[in-house]
Amino acid sequence: MTASLLLVATILSFLASHSSRFSNLLRKWTNRLSSEGKQLQKEKQTLKDEQLKYNMVDDFAKYSKIQRKINAIDEKLKACNSNQDSIWWQLASAYVPQVICTLILMFLSMYYRSTPLFRLPDYIDLTPFNYIISYPNERNSVSFHFWVMGCNIIARSLK
Repeated sequence: MTASLLLVATILSFLASHSSRFSNLLRKWTNRLSSEGKQLQKEKQTLKDEQLKYNMVDDFAKYSKIQRKINAIDEKLKACNSNQDSIWWQLASAYVPQVICTLILMFLSMYYRSTPLFRLPDYIDLTPFNYIISYPNERNSVSFHFWVMGCNIIARSLK
């Protein structure tokens, strides 16, 4: 039981601290272009390739006509992307995983407040810090609160 608590607390602490990395991956995965967006990207690239054939000064009319088509495609792509990437989705994907992990850790801290995760041997004496490390348990035991705080400090320092 305590070994699983130890593992769960460690994993949740690291997930809460590094949730922005996971949410960035999630946003990249969900903001992939649709088939229409991919088709527009292909059209834009072919127009750009065609535009490279013309000199801007000598063939200004053809060059600018292609540029207007590219600008129209850019507007369509921007509209396509704005539908997918709303501000609410960005905020939710950035903060919801962190809030969930933190709430779970708070619940576990309250539920297992009097359960020691493990005991230190008697020959190890951490006299000035024993009360902080083992609160509210007996001497030389590591409490769930202390373990979560230590994991959070280490996880945030590894960013």
